[in-house]
Amino acid sequence: MVEKLLNISKNKGVRATALGFCLIILIGIIYFPNYARLRKLRGENVRLILENNELIEEIADYQEKLKRVGKDPYLYERIAREELGIAKEGEIVIDIKE
Repeated sequence: MVEKLLNISKNKGVRATALGFCLIILIGIIYFPNYARLRKLRGENVRLILENNELIEEIADYQEKLKRVGKDPYLYERIAREELGIAKEGEIVIDIKE
């Protein structure tokens, strides 16, 4: 009945359906690798954004420490004692190793 209304034969309908199906498969073949690559790049982008945010926080922390170094004279002494192992004049240093 539809064939009569649209004035098409069954062969034309089958061919049109097969052509449409092949067209959909062709578009899928062309589109899928790009879609998979896009998803991979988006995942990598999210990872890089998170890493960038961590580095920004680390930079801010170092900048804060740098500001404190310039203002806190006791910080120089603590760094000299803990990291460099320097003692004040007249002090006796006892190094206890575990």
